[in-house]
Amino acid sequence: MADLNKQRLIAKTLVKTPFQRGWQFRIELSNQPAEFDLFVKDVTFGPIEIETEPIKAGSHTLTFPVSAAPVSISMTMRDHIDERVYKWFEGLSKKVLNEDGTVNLPKDYCINWKRFIVLEDGSELPSNMAWQVYPTKLGDITESRDDDGFKEFPITFMQFRAS
Repeated sequence: MADLNKQRLIAKTLVKTPFQRGWQFRIELSNQPAEFDLFVKDVTFGPIEIETEPIKAGSHTLTFPVSAAPVSISMTMRDHIDERVYKWFEGLSKKVLNEDGTVNLPKDYCINWKRFIVLEDGSELPSNMAWQVYPTKLGDITESRDDDGFKEFPITFMQFRAS
């Protein structure tokens, strides 16, 4: 009987718990195109990564933390008919590398990336995810006359400095 009561309490708690849903986010970037959030379909990132180093001790291997690794952020983007997202990302990318093979200073190409939590009532909470990032990849663009969906492509940013 005690197990049944415990399960009822757990079920009651689960029903009342406001779990965050996958769509409850908003991304904000420095100098982003107009209505940028409309074009962000999804975002994928691993907010914490600790690098380790293995050390052999006889027949065993021990690992020790050595540093924090920068975060990679990928976003699947939809684009406007005027290709404003593509052109914006292309412009950011051109600030990183020069045609003569040199790399610019971080102050020239780093931008601010912030994630907000969107609540059911439309209000927002800032999350603890706010980083300086730079563009690293504009992924494959697929266009098809058989598809009735939106044109989409992935873009990737790298955190400038691990937190």
